Amino acid sequence: MTWWRRRRPTGPADALTVAARERGVPVVTTDDPERVAIALAVAAYRRGDTAGADRTIHDLARHSSRGAETVMHEFAQALEDAGAPQGAQSYYLKAVMSTDPEVKAIAGLNLAVLWVRLGQLGPAENLLTETMNSGHPEAAPKAAWNLGGLLAGQHRYDEAVVALRRAVDSGHPDESPGALTQLGAVLATQGHVAAAEAAFRQVVASRHPEFAATAAQCLADLQRQTGR
Repeated sequence: MTWWRRRRPTGPADALTVAARERGVPVVTTDDPERVAIALAVAAYRRGDTAGADRTIHDLARHSSRGAETVMHEFAQALEDAGAPQGAQSYYLKAVMSTDPEVKAIAGLNLAVLWVRLGQLGPAENLLTETMNSGHPEAAPKAAWNLGGLLAGQHRYDEAVVALRRAVDSGHPDESPGALTQLGAVLATQGHVAAAEAAFRQVVASRHPEFAATAAQCLADLQRQTGR
C-alpha cells in the first residue's frame, strides 16, 4: 500500500490563469510594477533573450525595497510556472543564499522540490533536511513531509517515518494531517497494520477537508487487504 505526496506552496488561480500558464503565456494578475517587470523578464527568457531577462531582474533587484533575494525567488517561481525549470533553478540558488530566514526557507523548499522533479535526489534530500530544521512555520513542515515522501519512494521507510513524524508533530493545520495520512501508508507498507489504522482514523476524525476522505479510503483499502 502506498500513498506518496509532495507539497509545494501554491496559491489560488482561476481557470483562465491556469490555461494561460499551461500554454506558456506570461500572466500578470496585479498592477504591482515589480511583478509586471518580472512577467516581462519571463517573456524575454522564453523568447531566448536570457541576457535581457537577467538584466531586467538584476536591475529590479537593485532597486526593490523588498530585497534582491526576494526578487530572485519570485522570478524563479515565475520561470518554473512558465515551464523553464533550468532557469528557475539558477535563480532559486541565488535566493537560497539570502540572509533573510523567510526567503531562505521558502526558496530552499521550492528549489528542493524542483530538484526532486529533475531527479537530483541527493541535493534535494540535503536541502529538504536543512529546511526542515530551519524552524520556519510553513516551510519546515512542508519540507519534512516532502523529505518523508522522498525517502519512502526510495524504500528508506524507517527514515521516512522520522521525517513524517516531524511534519505531524508540527501541528500545522494542513501539513500535519496530510503527513499523518502518508505516515499511515508507510506504516502499512512496513506491516505495522494497527499503527497505520490508528493514523488513518486520527485523520478521519479530524474532518480535514482535503485529507479526511483520503485517509478514509486508505483505511478501507487496508482493512480489505488485511481482512480486518
